[in-house]
Amino acid sequence: MEKLHHKLSITKKGFSLIEIVVALFILSTSILVLYNLVLSTSISIFNLDDYYHSKEVANNRIALIHTIEKPSIGNTRSGYMKMGNKEWRWEESFEASDSEELIKYVILIKEKNSNQYLYKSEGFL
Repeated sequence: MEKLHHKLSITKKGFSLIEIVVALFILSTSILVLYNLVLSTSISIFNLDDYYHSKEVANNRIALIHTIEKPSIGNTRSGYMKMGNKEWRWEESFEASDSEELIKYVILIKEKNSNQYLYKSEGFL
């Protein structure tokens, strides 16, 4: 009688199979969400880095236009500049503005072998 009573008083300890499956599902879902978050953050950091470097290339071109390389209306120029371990292609165009005293400029920047422009700068000289 004592053995029967001892068997009945034993409680089952541990998790059921359903609880384990649900816990693994929740864990795998959260890991996938975190992985996608890290991946998208890395991609946007690289894009921001390229945008920053292309903006600095445009700023360098603007500084050169103001100091050494004076533009003329209707002229277009292009070239390459190395910055941030990448080679950037710049294209400049100069047009007449509404005022005779000002020249409108447009500077387009892209990576050397890319078809898409990353930065565009417009202004007046």
